[in-house]
Amino acid sequence: MTGDLDAFEVTPAYDTLVAWRTAHAGPLQKATMGLRSRVSAEKCAMPKVSQRLKRTPTILDKLKREPTMALSTMADIGGCRAVLNNVDELRRVQRRWEQRDRAVRTRDYIVAPRDTGYRAVHIIVQYDERLIEVQLRTRAMHEWAFMVETVTGRLNVDVKGGRGPDEVQRWFKAVSEAMAIEESGGVVSGTLAANVTTLREQAEPLLKRGWQ
Repeated sequence: MTGDLDAFEVTPAYDTLVAWRTAHAGPLQKATMGLRSRVSAEKCAMPKVSQRLKRTPTILDKLKREPTMALSTMADIGGCRAVLNNVDELRRVQRRWEQRDRAVRTRDYIVAPRDTGYRAVHIIVQYDERLIEVQLRTRAMHEWAFMVETVTGRLNVDVKGGRGPDEVQRWFKAVSEAMAIEESGGVVSGTLAANVTTLREQAEPLLKRGWQ
């Protein structure tokens, strides 16, 4: 009987979640058009613009991981992304967003990368009273993030979210640091280069056989 009650209680909540997710489709389309417009206005070279609605299981997983978060304040149910040629292009597009009242807040993971090494700029914008996350990355940042997502799938553990073997986490963080230096026109020190190689050797067995 308790199971039946739980099912009756959960179903309306699930329906509400699905309806809320669906309500982001139109605002997401507007945000993506706004992103394309800003990228075009800055004459960025061969940008890659994409969009996605967060999948329902992913939304549920995030609510489970962050129990104090309300569905109405989740800012990345709808998200669009521009992959740009370099940091200069990224900053120019960022300024175009921030000069308008669409922008609610900015998270600059270039100035302050996440502990995992993730770098990008996330701008939360608002369309039709819905929050949409605009991600701005350079090609190097996107390449790093793609590698992390690939390994996340291979190991079946949320490496992207900071989980998984320490060896893999340390390697990705060192790689991110080296890529950031090169992207800014600097020279990677011998110490950092050697560290990347050592950490790769430590992580490689885990990357090949998986992690239990």
